[in-house]
Amino acid sequence: MSAPTTEIPGYTVGTWTIDAVHSEVTYAVKHLGLAKSRGNFGTFSGQITTAENILDSSVTAEIDAASVSTGNGQRDDHVRSADFFDVENHPTITFRSTGIRRDDDEYVIDGELTWRGVTKAVSLEAEFNGIGPNPAADNATTIGISAEATVARRDFGIGPEGNAFLGEKVKITLEIEAALQS
Repeated sequence: MSAPTTEIPGYTVGTWTIDAVHSEVTYAVKHLGLAKSRGNFGTFSGQITTAENILDSSVTAEIDAASVSTGNGQRDDHVRSADFFDVENHPTITFRSTGIRRDDDEYVIDGELTWRGVTKAVSLEAEFNGIGPNPAADNATTIGISAEATVARRDFGIGPEGNAFLGEKVKITLEIEAALQS
């Protein structure tokens, strides 16, 4: 199945650098089966390469696992510990796309997520929000993408098994702006 680039107004071929100041990487996991506990990562980087055919494009990203913030310092320290992210031994979380495909009217970015030293296949449901000039950055051509995936935390060795306090599924949400480099 082929997707013409004209489906995205202003589509541009090139290499884009993620603007961490105007982007966010967040997660949510059920707590006590009653509510969601949320966190975000303050330090991350990445690159998007758009090809003539969008399905031939690629994405790479790296997150500093120690930059996790839940809004509570004591909980942040526990999440960074060997009980959860084990940032001392696994300081980075990485994503590398292996393909992009269409699923009806949506795009899916398939890839490999490495978290806590474990690599698993993950599919991000992506929405292309647009491409246009950024007046705050000398009118640099900028792309906006939203994406999300749900992963099983135990697949990555995160947290204890069978924990009534912490849900198994973790929803990862990305709001990305990236500037065209070349």
